[in-house]
Amino acid sequence: MTKNSQLNNEVLFQKLGNRWYVFSEVENDFIYSPLPEGVNPKTTKLELFEVIENHIIRVSQHMKKTDSKNAAA
Repeated sequence: MTKNSQLNNEVLFQKLGNRWYVFSEVENDFIYSPLPEGVNPKTTKLELFEVIENHIIRVSQHMKKTDSKNAAA
């Protein structure tokens, strides 16, 4: 696992097949997202990790909006 000291979100990188995925927990929700093709967290510069954590937070917020819309329907 990788931990960014500024955002304080732990992330797990896992390769499934030929693609890397990032997994995290945001506000008690389990979030995952595929990394762009060709991105390997083992060889990528650390600046990308902050971008990945920000992406995970945006995915979490989008999922919550989608869930609340579905609940209202």
